[in-house]
Amino acid sequence: MRIPTRPFVGLMLSVVLITACDSMQSLTEAEQVERTIRQEVRRDLRGLNALTDAAEATPFDSFAWRRGERLQVRQRQEQELVLLEHAEAPEIIATAVAERIPSFSLVRYQQGWLVVFDTYVSPQCQVVYAYAYRGHLADTPLCTKDVFAEQANGRCKSPITDEWKVFKEWFFAESLLAEGNPACVEAAAAFSDSSQY
Repeated sequence: MRIPTRPFVGLMLSVVLITACDSMQSLTEAEQVERTIRQEVRRDLRGLNALTDAAEATPFDSFAWRRGERLQVRQRQEQELVLLEHAEAPEIIATAVAERIPSFSLVRYQQGWLVVFDTYVSPQCQVVYAYAYRGHLADTPLCTKDVFAEQANGRCKSPITDEWKVFKEWFFAESLLAEGNPACVEAAAAFSDSSQY
């Protein structure tokens, strides 16, 4: 008597795939945000370079734009970014349109430009601002899980290319602590024990 092998092979393949998928861990929110930034920079490197080059050629410090809306231009005044109601920067819009960039938010920071991407809350109750950064970041450590665990507030970088980095800056979420969030209460105690809070 012959045993049919095809259904058996199919069943075994299904078991192997299900087991493999079960053992795969999904990405954390932090890992997903970083992965998205890396993918976007690599996908549109030429456009982002052109946009930051155009921004660098202006006297302004921040631009935000969405297709169909007016460009928002800001300039730093006494450490604050102030909206300039009547400022014009047609070269910024022209570059975005030519490079097929439908929306963006750029901010001059240190010796380069931040491209704003996302914000999330870390497991240590820190509000993390995640950016793509083109330029040099002096005195900024590499991003590791330990950096977040050791500092209530801080910043770090991870290289994407020679010019571009993922840049993260975080601050302890005081408002969540005030609301009594259990994870934040625990994190505040841990940071206070290590004199980081």
